[in-house]
Amino acid sequence: MVLEALREVLDSDYRGPRAVFTQVHVLKALIAIGKSGSVGRGRLGALTGLGQGEVRTLIKRLRDNDLIAIEANGCVLSRKGEREYGRISSILLWSSRVDADRLDLGDRCWAVVVADGARKVRYGIEQRDAAIKAGAGAAFTAVYSSDRFTVPGEGTDCEKDGPGEPWTTIRKSGLGEGDSVVVTGSSREEDSENGALAAVLTMV
Repeated sequence: MVLEALREVLDSDYRGPRAVFTQVHVLKALIAIGKSGSVGRGRLGALTGLGQGEVRTLIKRLRDNDLIAIEANGCVLSRKGEREYGRISSILLWSSRVDADRLDLGDRCWAVVVADGARKVRYGIEQRDAAIKAGAGAAFTAVYSSDRFTVPGEGTDCEKDGPGEPWTTIRKSGLGEGDSVVVTGSSREEDSENGALAAVLTMV
């Protein structure tokens, strides 16, 4: 399971300062390395928002858990890492900044689409709480069914009864029946993205 692999990295024994990174940072690192094929330490720090010391700790733990290998040109996924990245990609179908000003979530918004996530969503409260804990200022969850984005638990049509965006853009992601969507917002894009990814982890 993807969640177990992320937890294992955090649970790894490490002699030194206590790590402050979270499952979201581990997830972002695996996605970054998986997409790029190879990522250097400096670039990985920029992509995850971690400082040099924390990136070194993260890389050590990823390597100790056989998720990555260190090569001359940077960090690459191991076979185990590739399997985990494949699982992540099958769950996290789409992740991108979006224009969602009219949802009043914040100046910088991010959205994710989770495969078959609707069955893991009750009212969206768990996703909202996880997103806010990870740094987002606000979050909005919708489920996609019968070609409509609806509010879980009440069925309000997000497009018919609300703004066109971000739903028009999210439709282009290729989502399908039973998928879920989380849109987050904050004054910083990094916080919005972290919040959205934290919400994803409540549905895996």
